[in-house]
Amino acid sequence: MKHYLPRIFAICNLTPLWLGMVSAQAGTELQCTFEVNSETHHIVFRPATDPYTVAAVPVGNRFRVKAIVLAAPSGQADTPIESVNMYVYYNTRRQPMVMQHLQFLQPVPLRNPLPDALTGRVSLYSPLLGKELQYRCALAEVSP
Repeated sequence: MKHYLPRIFAICNLTPLWLGMVSAQAGTELQCTFEVNSETHHIVFRPATDPYTVAAVPVGNRFRVKAIVLAAPSGQADTPIESVNMYVYYNTRRQPMVMQHLQFLQPVPLRNPLPDALTGRVSLYSPLLGKELQYRCALAEVSP
């Protein structure tokens, strides 16, 4: 029992540091509203350090969206976000097809942004049936 005590103590000492890292990342989020087939979807994307781990989110039956909010390296104090990449896919029978890719470099998060502060209001139409997807996004600074 004696040899387990230092390990437990070390884990307890590192826990506040780990929680502090999570709350610092929670200060910025991409808030998006998607409208398709008279349905409204509100999706929040949080910063990531590895863009390859971000998954696409289904919006309705025909579309998928992936927003990569890439956190800036810890040495950069100018802006907490290095870039925002948005991908909109149309679901085909074989595989998802990229319809749009938007990139915003070093966007500035706002405290109380309008819903379309980052992207404006965007309308996309599916290539086969002409289904409409409308969306708008804002990069918001939220309190942790």
